[in-house]
Amino acid sequence: MTPAPRSLALLFGSFAVACGETTSPPIVARATPEETRPTPPAAPEARPDTKDAARPEAKGDLTMDAPSSEPPAVAPGPPAAPGPAFFAVDKKGVVRLDQGEFVPLKHGPKELIKNLHVAADGALWVLGYETIYKLPRLDADGFKEVARGGFQDTGSIDEFFVIADNDVWVAGFGGVSHWDGKFWTREEKAAIGAGDDTLDGIAVDREGKVWVASSNHVHVKDNGAWSTLDLGKVKDTLFMEGVERAADGTVHALASAALIRLGPGAADAAPVRLGGGSIPSYSDLSLGPDGTIAVRNLFDVVITTPTATKVWRKKDYMSEGVRSLAVDASGRVWVGGEIGVTILGPGDAKVEWPSGSVPELSGEVVGVAVAGAGPAALPATGPVKTGGLKGTLLRGGQPAAGIEVELCPSPSMLFSKSPCADSSVNFAGKTDDKGQWKFDAVPLGAYGFALKAEGKWKITMGSDLGVEMREGQMFDVGSISLDK
Repeated sequence: MTPAPRSLALLFGSFAVACGETTSPPIVARATPEETRPTPPAAPEARPDTKDAARPEAKGDLTMDAPSSEPPAVAPGPPAAPGPAFFAVDKKGVVRLDQGEFVPLKHGPKELIKNLHVAADGALWVLGYETIYKLPRLDADGFKEVARGGFQDTGSIDEFFVIADNDVWVAGFGGVSHWDGKFWTREEKAAIGAGDDTLDGIAVDREGKVWVASSNHVHVKDNGAWSTLDLGKVKDTLFMEGVERAADGTVHALASAALIRLGPGAADAAPVRLGGGSIPSYSDLSLGPDGTIAVRNLFDVVITTPTATKVWRKKDYMSEGVRSLAVDASGRVWVGGEIGVTILGPGDAKVEWPSGSVPELSGEVVGVAVAGAGPAALPATGPVKTGGLKGTLLRGGQPAAGIEVELCPSPSMLFSKSPCADSSVNFAGKTDDKGQWKFDAVPLGAYGFALKAEGKWKITMGSDLGVEMREGQMFDVGSISLDK
């Protein structure tokens, strides 16, 4: 049954761009050829000596005062056991993949999921808007709430690091806070040396030192006292992206132009060679148990192992709207984004699940976490399931006819032609004399909306149209007022 229409009061942001008029089919638009992706061929056997590893650009070309260190070699041990993978899908919640089956989990957050990871205690932890959840066992069917923050206790919670149920560290607008199982203890940003900077990551090493990244610095709490690291030997100016703890207990800080291994002492920071281009712009760091390092460099994914580096270029995988990375113990890199999930490696292997091919993952995949070596068997890519979206544009309460409209996962405010023209999944059309727009054969997923009024494109502040779509059904998003 098609859900009943809803009244929609969407906020719009306008952006004036010098661009030509778009040519669009009237009323109903058709999908571009890129929307239906063929099933990828069987992945080849992993090869550590890939052709990308031999290219000079794969080695990187960072200019630093200190020599770059290679990624640490990880001592060989028994092979890691398979484990489930978990996906945070915005507006839907957390989904587990195990034994070839996707299962939505109960009692967890559905919106504003900020982070999730499998901690050292073997449990899955999830950070929602201001609440921390735990999946007690990886095969459990639902979460339990462990701690709740708030304006007085923690301020906003943007990042977290879990040691145990009664030992959780969080960072956010209000500073750094610690949960002891009963109460929060809070330290303001000024107390840690961050001033008015934003806090972009937090991790605790095996010695109990707390490492925090702020906008341009790294701070460490050792024996109860905070200090700010002098990273001038790495690079004059650093724009920090976050910190992560590796399987060996060491902590790494990612900046837009460098990856830095921290500790054991405050003065022992050293850059790690990554590669991916002579002018890097890194974000989204993930450290694998086997020593694999994955980062995003603009639209590329750079995968560095102790023996090789491979760069996945924008054209070689579903690079649009990447939101999260995770590395499992078998060296596979899991990439979550706005148009689906991609699994890269080892070597040249690749598996892709476009949005709509897995109903449980249809939408914006904002987080991924993988236990152990990850699922031993991956489900085959199925056909992309589609539905329809329609709505009505009003001006002064009356139908707005002849308005150009576009639909894509994330309309861009910086464009040369139109907000959705560069998206691999996009639809374009015009409203009819009743102010109605309609798009058929839309892959199940989450979409943003753009319209052109008075010669200017206006972009919806959000990308959640379509999250309630059903296969083969037309979903009415309701009315949108141009007067808002």
